Amino acid sequence: MALPKGHTERERLRPGAQVVRTPHSVRLTAERRDAVNEALDTFIPAAVERHHPLRALPLVTHDFRAGATRDQWSRGDLPVMPYDARAGSFHGWRLNYSFPKEISVELLLHPAPKEPLGAVAFTAVFKRVHNQWLIDSFAPSASFAPVGKAARIKAQPDYTPFQDTRGNARLSTRWLLVPAAVLALIVLVPVGLGIAHLRRSRRAWRSYRASLD
Repeated sequence: MALPKGHTERERLRPGAQVVRTPHSVRLTAERRDAVNEALDTFIPAAVERHHPLRALPLVTHDFRAGATRDQWSRGDLPVMPYDARAGSFHGWRLNYSFPKEISVELLLHPAPKEPLGAVAFTAVFKRVHNQWLIDSFAPSASFAPVGKAARIKAQPDYTPFQDTRGNARLSTRWLLVPAAVLALIVLVPVGLGIAHLRRSRRAWRSYRASLD
């Protein structure tokens, strides 16, 4: 839309309004790749597998650990899905994006022999804080059925919020009832209306056929 003479694009913005721009992508340097690899090699055994949770605490941002005390974190009560991954390094990730102060990668973990779940894909986000790359989030994005089980894939919405007995989730299951009830209404109300409409149509059709006899 053309602006009146004497007006600028800056003037058209409301006072206090913020303009959100996507950061420009930067090359994934060797330094960045090494930082991601080193963080994952420590974070996954320590936090995800719950072997030594406190070792993962210095690797995460303040926002990541917000709401969890050091004592809770040490007990494995942390905002990370517990999963026993196959031993080895965790360098086989795929890059989602690389920004000046943020990196996101996709990592597929395979189960250890004692893990009942199949392979699980995680999305990890790293942020640069005081010249150090820290993990800002580490969340499952998809999971696959275990070997020998019927093929099934769960996507990211299935893990929000996630609860598991190996790590106490801080969100009560009662919170699941609200979105579940809303979704049920979204699905059931149109179905109920459709059934009622169908029944009325059938009654009208039968009345019409009877009038012709």
